[in-house]
Amino acid sequence: MKPLDWWKENEQKYPRVAVVARKVLAVPASSVPSERVFSSAGLLVNKLRNRLAPALVDGIVFLNKNRVPPSDVSDDSDDAE
Repeated sequence: MKPLDWWKENEQKYPRVAVVARKVLAVPASSVPSERVFSSAGLLVNKLRNRLAPALVDGIVFLNKNRVPPSDVSDDSDDAE
């Protein structure tokens, strides 16, 4: 079974992880997504922010590019009990 097919079948069971899995397992058809990451990093590090540690810049760019809009995640507060 292909990973994307498995996640499609089990999306209801693991909704939050399924959103991330779709993003991670999807193969980009072009280099545009990687160019956007470099562009956003370039906007983050400028003359005023030139002392940010590389690890901090990596973390900020990662969080920005991998955030999940609230509309994509259902509130599963009942599952926590």
